[in-house]
Amino acid sequence: MNTPKMLHAKTTLEYLVLVNEQSYSAIGRELHITPQQFSDWIKKRRPIPQERLKALSDYFDIDESYLVDEHNFTRNLDPMNKIDIQMVLIKKTIDEGVEDKESYLERIQKLQKEKAKQIRIGRLASILHYDDEEIDRGIDQFLKEMEARIKEKRIPDTDTDSHGGAQ
Repeated sequence: MNTPKMLHAKTTLEYLVLVNEQSYSAIGRELHITPQQFSDWIKKRRPIPQERLKALSDYFDIDESYLVDEHNFTRNLDPMNKIDIQMVLIKKTIDEGVEDKESYLERIQKLQKEKAKQIRIGRLASILHYDDEEIDRGIDQFLKEMEARIKEKRIPDTDTDSHGGAQ
């Protein structure tokens, strides 16, 4: 897999192409569409027609809801979508009968923990949008308390040091 390219995927469709190590032209030949049409969908220039959406869903063996938004434009690849897609792909691999099922189940557990973290980040981000000094003070106090707990427990956190947090 080409990891650097995967980091730059902007949509779920582009991510699936990269994960499956495919090219637009190869997918286009299989689905009888031009690489330009496929590129337009990935770059969100055009919505994906319903009949083509079904073909893409079948091709990648993934539910249509992971591919498009309510207007049939390809979904943006945010951390939650990426985690959801990774879990679906891992579960399919398990269902296909892999030998080392335990390592795949461990990976799903890690992804579930990461998803819970992303949900917390989203909740906190939505609270931060309020322009309220009392809320800001409460958040600052909470963060100060959590940073103190981390320091007491000596929990290693490489991100804290790089972001100028608790020392």
